[in-house]
Amino acid sequence: MLWSFTDQGGGMTGVLDGIEVLDLSWGIAGPMAGMLLADQGARVTRIESPHGDPSAGLSGQRVWHRGKRRAVLDLHDEADRDRVLALARQADVLIESWAPGTAARLGLDHETLLAANPRLVHCSITGYGETGKHADRPAYDALVAARTGQQWESRGVVGGTIGRLSGAEILPGYEAPEQCMVGAPRGGPLFSGIPWVSVATFYNASLVINAALRAREVTGRGQHVHTSMLQGALATTVGAWQRVEHADRPAFQSWVTDPRAPKGFFQGSDGQWTHHWVPLPSFILNAGELETLEPGPGLDAPRDAPLRISTQPEDMIVLHAFHDAMAEAVAKFPADDWVSLAAQVGVPVQRVRSPEEALLDPLLLEDGSVVELDGIRMVGRTYQFEKTPAPPIGPVAAPGQHTDEVRAEADRAAALPAREAGTGQLASPLEGVVVLDLGLAVAGPFGTQLLSDLGATVIKVNNAVFDRFWMVNHIAMCCNRGKRSITIDLKQPEGMAILHDLVRRADVVQHNMRYDAAERLGVDHESLKQVNPSLIYCHTRGHDPARMLLPGNDQTGAALAGASWMEGGVESGAAPIWPVTSLGDTGNGYLSAIGIVQALAHRDRTGEGQFLDTSILYAHLLNASMAYVGADGAPSDRPRLDRMQLGWNDRYRLHETADGWLCVALVTDEHVAAFERITGGDLLARAAHDWFAELDAAGVPCEVSDPDFVLSLFDDPEIIEKGWVTSYEQPLVGRMDVFGLLFDLSETPGRVQGPPLVPGQDSRAILAELGYDDERVEKLLATGVVNERE
Repeated sequence: MLWSFTDQGGGMTGVLDGIEVLDLSWGIAGPMAGMLLADQGARVTRIESPHGDPSAGLSGQRVWHRGKRRAVLDLHDEADRDRVLALARQADVLIESWAPGTAARLGLDHETLLAANPRLVHCSITGYGETGKHADRPAYDALVAARTGQQWESRGVVGGTIGRLSGAEILPGYEAPEQCMVGAPRGGPLFSGIPWVSVATFYNASLVINAALRAREVTGRGQHVHTSMLQGALATTVGAWQRVEHADRPAFQSWVTDPRAPKGFFQGSDGQWTHHWVPLPSFILNAGELETLEPGPGLDAPRDAPLRISTQPEDMIVLHAFHDAMAEAVAKFPADDWVSLAAQVGVPVQRVRSPEEALLDPLLLEDGSVVELDGIRMVGRTYQFEKTPAPPIGPVAAPGQHTDEVRAEADRAAALPAREAGTGQLASPLEGVVVLDLGLAVAGPFGTQLLSDLGATVIKVNNAVFDRFWMVNHIAMCCNRGKRSITIDLKQPEGMAILHDLVRRADVVQHNMRYDAAERLGVDHESLKQVNPSLIYCHTRGHDPARMLLPGNDQTGAALAGASWMEGGVESGAAPIWPVTSLGDTGNGYLSAIGIVQALAHRDRTGEGQFLDTSILYAHLLNASMAYVGADGAPSDRPRLDRMQLGWNDRYRLHETADGWLCVALVTDEHVAAFERITGGDLLARAAHDWFAELDAAGVPCEVSDPDFVLSLFDDPEIIEKGWVTSYEQPLVGRMDVFGLLFDLSETPGRVQGPPLVPGQDSRAILAELGYDDERVEKLLATGVVNERE
């Protein structure tokens, strides 16, 4: 079941119709979260300060404030502060990103807000949490990325951070050919073209807000929810920041997070870049021998060819051995010819587009994942519902455009009775919800893992052949914790009967297989809703409907949306980059989880299940949403990286010093003056820590870019106590220290329910719960319909 965002018919109110949101945030994460709520029908009122917004100059403000009312109120003025409190008394959600202690000084802390409105979901977004040793550090995206060492993970760490943390570096001492190294031709961290930390924080804030709204459907009470940019940094490094007891287990590590491994970017004869992921030497080299790029002998089944590259560490050497020959072959033909051939033979290849070209794509405009507002193209809706289609996206209002209207509304609200709290009980937002995970690889399973962290019971229906090899990998383990597992052969009638028994008891089915494959297998929405009419069915895919039959992944989505262009700074003459910190697969997982939680809240009210879908491409359009473009092709003023990937401009960048790297965010002219007075423009004269001490004392926002932050992360008592990192015993690799909860809820907290699964670990128990007796279970195991853990 597939349709575009633009053909859903009339009567559109949205799954969040009737939800009132106050957006008092600044920066990136809060405004984006407000935008996503507005896109699905919430009425969002943005409250702006008359004293200015330090993030007002970001190009994304042209995008993130669409569909919102905008009012200017001075929170330091008692009358205006009372107006905000009056509005909060009638609101459903309030979003703010104040520094710790600011809310209390304003009289708008969560105790005061929830006392005034016990049904309010109050979301705080901070840099490092409301308390703790990092809490008072400046919360600018690049500075958080520097302080946490996230900047060092963009291209990855030689030997892999898993290896560094676990004493099991991959290919130690091996030197890669110079042309194969990822990123700018220099050592040190990379400044990102996309503010990944803030974007991840936006996803976390959006999910936790909607989780709290769903909990309110059961309890009748709001709560204080929180996420931080530090948790955002953790969300971008889920596959790399793992300390593992037996990291040397065969097939556990990969070369994906190592900068010595080139990531499949090759230029065509027209100078345009293509992204082949994972590169297939047989396909590229055989095609390179042709006169024209057309299917033929040797290209019919390229994924089954004997010469292919896995992501196991040793295959990095194979990748290097064929890299130059593959580059030479790709350079014989234009980029679009490679894309066309790959589409015909089923190989994942896309041309790397600028974000502006992506936004001018007529297929995306028709689809509705790109929208045109007042002659400007920007990201459109990024997930859609069958039964609750959202209204058209509203324009970007001028600052203060609705001030008089909002003031009058606040004055009226002051006389309204307070909202009453309910008495329902719920341990976690999704307690009692059962989710069937039919997903593959990362994008699908990461979304259901988030649901598990919110308290859902997630049952992974494993594939006996694929998952036997995949589930031992560190990438699989970062998206399959806290789940139960049953391994079923769905191609056998008895296997499908078991699935139907599970579907009858489930609330949600989610998967990311190609939809035509789901239809052939009989697990499409139309088939499963006959088994359970109230089912919520979520399909996540690689691309938009026009490209839905093409193989898709994080890398091809980044190429199509312009994310890898922005991350590499291609307009400066540099090569594109697919960063280890990318949020394509995982961003898609977030969107699916957000949509599922909203659909659950809708079903709580109406009893109605429905279909929803999203894609990796849509997530990358969101990731790149600092970009917009005129319908006539006029470019935006989005930030652009320099060729050496040092920063967006002289005020917001990395500086090499005599020892280490310093990152600065010179937001005001006063910051610039102090920086120039103290450094004299020569940062190579002293070490980064010395510069930091003097600049920080002078009030200049800066941080040392710290490659060693992660070394103490999993032993930090404060972060452990907050639950932002966690530990568990995994049967295959032993103790794992990894990211914990990425969001905090005051009344219905999330919980990590267990380690990454082993396929089939719960097969017998699940069958018993379905009422299957021992004799029937043994027969199913003997015939291979069901498998259990080896």
